[in-house]
Amino acid sequence: MVCAHTNYNLDLIKTYFHDTKFEIIMKRFITLTLGAAMLMATAQLSAQTTPRMGLCEEATQASCPPCASLNPALQTLMNNNSDKTIFMAYQVWWPGFDQMYLDNEADIDARVGTYYGYQFAPQVKFQGTYPNGGDGSLNTLTQTVINNNYAQMSEFNLTISAELVNGNLLVTGSLDATAAVSGNLKLHLVLTEGTIYSTQATGGTNGETEFHHVMKKFLPGVAGIDLADSWVAGESLTIDESYNLGGLTIYNWDDLEVIAFVQNNDDKFILQATKDSEVPIIVDAANNASAGNISGTPLVVCAGQNTLSPNVTIGNGGNETLTSCDIVYSVNGGAEQTYSWTGSLATLATALVTLDPITFTASAVDPTVINVMVQNPNGMMDEVSTDDMSSISIDPAPGTDYTVQVTIVADNYGDEIYWQITNSADVIVASGGNPNVGLDNVGTGVFPPPFSAQSYANGSTNVIDVTLPAIDCYTFHITDYYGDGLLGTGTYSLKDNAGLVMHSDVENYTDEAIKNFSGDATSAVSENLLSQGLTMSPNPVSENLNVYFNLVSQSQVNITVVNTLGQEVINEFLGARAMGMTNTAIDMSNLEAGIYYVSVVAGSELAMRKISVIR
Repeated sequence: MVCAHTNYNLDLIKTYFHDTKFEIIMKRFITLTLGAAMLMATAQLSAQTTPRMGLCEEATQASCPPCASLNPALQTLMNNNSDKTIFMAYQVWWPGFDQMYLDNEADIDARVGTYYGYQFAPQVKFQGTYPNGGDGSLNTLTQTVINNNYAQMSEFNLTISAELVNGNLLVTGSLDATAAVSGNLKLHLVLTEGTIYSTQATGGTNGETEFHHVMKKFLPGVAGIDLADSWVAGESLTIDESYNLGGLTIYNWDDLEVIAFVQNNDDKFILQATKDSEVPIIVDAANNASAGNISGTPLVVCAGQNTLSPNVTIGNGGNETLTSCDIVYSVNGGAEQTYSWTGSLATLATALVTLDPITFTASAVDPTVINVMVQNPNGMMDEVSTDDMSSISIDPAPGTDYTVQVTIVADNYGDEIYWQITNSADVIVASGGNPNVGLDNVGTGVFPPPFSAQSYANGSTNVIDVTLPAIDCYTFHITDYYGDGLLGTGTYSLKDNAGLVMHSDVENYTDEAIKNFSGDATSAVSENLLSQGLTMSPNPVSENLNVYFNLVSQSQVNITVVNTLGQEVINEFLGARAMGMTNTAIDMSNLEAGIYYVSVVAGSELAMRKISVIR
């Protein structure tokens, strides 16, 4: 059993969510010059040969049911042969959610998809090829395969030693040729994490509790370090490399490993491999807290008042255990809020902190900027200030004038698709696809989904014109039952009233995608004087709602009240009103309890407020 509908065409099923961007989360990083010096040992005509160490590379996934059932036997085999074989796991993007894949999408995509072309999970490559000439199923890697490989003498001796100094990974060692060899040779250095627990990397659904030797980063990249195409016995390479690890998501800093191997890109055969499984950590400061990535925020925000509870990753860059610090944060340069964090973080450990809600006014034109600063580690002055600050910029949401066109082009699994549009009160204003999928029954990794006659036909194009009930911030939410998105053959898009694309599947999804947009962008952008002077009280209201507004000139005034279904429940024409402040009372006593949108139209200007009716 494998995790797939069928064998995947990875070029079709994968598009990049975004370019991986690293931010510095530790302190006093000194980027050292990468160097490798080729030394010719002309006096040495031969060298001591060593057995060929094997390298097993697995594609696996935290939401893949067969991975959970088959991985224990593979780990037992690897543990029993730790003197003959090195193991490394790639946490891939199918069939469902895996946070460890999101930790380094770019390297996994390039190695698993572009370089090797893995077709399912779990699947293994041993020495750069499928074991026993099979398809890479785990049962094709046997003790005999491992023994036969180790019985060969390698063309290289390879030794490395690694240490982490103030956030820089230093790798030294040597590569010595023991026999003549040629090819398109590359030296790869890979940072792995010995064990990651499901309580740390949340989101997987297959029940696995431990993930072993997880690839974290190819250093300096998946292309590796160029080696000479031809070697003779006695030639050697001195390895002396340094890499800044700022921004990497590491769950257990004391469990880092560095793997090195030489691979021939002509046939992808691995000539030699080695590993340093104990990487000492050295830092200079005693008390140092750092601010890392800000997450848990939408991709875009609608104009007007918003409330967010951002997440921030804090880190301990000091020798002392971090037990407390102050997290000071603000939006768009507004009032600062302080979150007093307490806990226990060992050196270089990190924690994800959900900050208290902060309310702010977002512009329809300018980005929303969230700034976070970490201060007072352990109640002391922070010894390094260069890593105290982190920020994120969120673009304004695209807008439309009361209408939006949704286009869903189904892939060959149209019954896995569901979507909906909700307003700011989380009321559904439009939906489509298989309602038995919904928002919760997604990323299951099983097939088929529950039946519904409303499901989209495979390969069908579905165009839905949606009328928005009021000026508001709306959310488009599309989900996939199996957890592999639209497989590259399907698409979705949202167009505004002018036919311009607001959102599409340029950033593909696996389980779900969530996109915001605003209704009546013109009014939101203009921030007209009518809107600035409009107030309504009381709110919540049970009987009469007092509406106050300021007119810049004599205007015809009309007030409407719309419910969350877009139905007009009150329409009062006030006629011509004189310039200046004016007011009127609207009888709300006949309305049911709930959320309503009260709009005031004065000449060419419109302003709206959301009102709660209570009973």
